Amino acid sequence: MRRLTVFWFPFSYSFLYRFLHTGVMSDVRVTEHLARIGILLDYSGGRLLFFNAERGLVLFTIRHKFTDAAHPAFALEKAGALTLRTGMELPEFVKHS
Repeated sequence: MRRLTVFWFPFSYSFLYRFLHTGVMSDVRVTEHLARIGILLDYSGGRLLFFNAERGLVLFTIRHKFTDAAHPAFALEKAGALTLRTGMELPEFVKHS
């Protein structure tokens, strides 16, 4: 799988999340600031999901047939804080999708 880049842009009344993967840009607008974004890798199902971790709403999904190890990497463009939480329970909305 190639690199995926996520950008966040605040506007007056909404927030734009821009996902860039394999040269294709996808924009997702939300009306509320997302305090937590969940990332779920379904390796055997061939999906990588980004979701609003508080409401359980899927923001973006990538479908890919994984054949090698997946290596996550995170970085911030500007100074700030990034907290990673692992070992969370699988969200209900994912169990049934």
